[in-house]
Amino acid sequence: MKVPHSGYHWHSGADRFFEGWYYRLTLPEVKQSFAFIYAIDDPQGGTKYSGGSMQVLGVDDQHIWRTLPNCRDFAANRESFDLSHWNSRGEGYTASDRHNQGKIYDPVQNLTCTWDYQIQAVSHDQTATMGWLSYLPVFAPGWQILRLHGLGSGFVNWGDRRYEFINAPVYMEKNWGGAFPEQWFWLQCNAFGDHGNLSVITAGGKRKTLGVSSDVAMVKIFYGGEIYSFMPENSEVYCEIMPWGSWQVRAYNSKGQRVEIIGKTEQKGTLVMVPTAAGLRFYCRDTALGRVRLTLEADGKSISAHSDQGAVEVGGAIWEELWRFKSARI
Repeated sequence: MKVPHSGYHWHSGADRFFEGWYYRLTLPEVKQSFAFIYAIDDPQGGTKYSGGSMQVLGVDDQHIWRTLPNCRDFAANRESFDLSHWNSRGEGYTASDRHNQGKIYDPVQNLTCTWDYQIQAVSHDQTATMGWLSYLPVFAPGWQILRLHGLGSGFVNWGDRRYEFINAPVYMEKNWGGAFPEQWFWLQCNAFGDHGNLSVITAGGKRKTLGVSSDVAMVKIFYGGEIYSFMPENSEVYCEIMPWGSWQVRAYNSKGQRVEIIGKTEQKGTLVMVPTAAGLRFYCRDTALGRVRLTLEADGKSISAHSDQGAVEVGGAIWEELWRFKSARI
């Protein structure tokens, strides 16, 4: 089944444009996580930002990256989630909703990472993340959850360490547009121990809708074969986000369901590049070693779950005090 916005969005324009894809693979048995981040900027070529990039946030939050300068070597399907970009040195990736394969060499750290794993869908995310308005050019940037929860089987080689896995938790999403929001937070986790088929994503930021900036946030959860949505158009979403180290989100939707998510970390975090109006910049701080506590009350049931393998992030403008807001309606 096709996920909305899974195809490539660029339609040969000359304006500033990026499209980026994010895979997260979590290995609970060894307490490690890998995030594979791919992007293409100004694919029309000829601008100072034109070209592709690949990043891996890997073992113990180590970060490696390479550019893939030739836009002509990038290929993506406009109808489905299927893309690839390789250079003449054999570095690059081939990625889809079923498979993720690639190789990257970081000459500064003299470190090579290779990966190849198949992906099995568990959740079936058949709605646009930000609703029907996401089909219109009103949001900047666009955002789509491609797989809220899946299972990966294959291997990752990180330097001289090899990780082989079967049915490891997988999450996928994408963004597209002119640049990332001016300020945002993000938390994702689908490795909750005994809760094997539980996945959560919450994110919020200052984003522009028809050129007007507002604070918006959402929560989406997969559990027991069901998807629970707390979106700006049908929920009250309250956020308290520190500049780093603490993420707290509470949400109540029109179905009478409620959720509370608390993320904490003592890790310093690692800077990761994101597309901006001025090209790729180290404008985002991440760790995959966050502690996450989730409480969901829905349909007469209460679910509590904990993890120490949550991915937590802040990005964009640096704020110095608690960022507290209630999500605007969309």
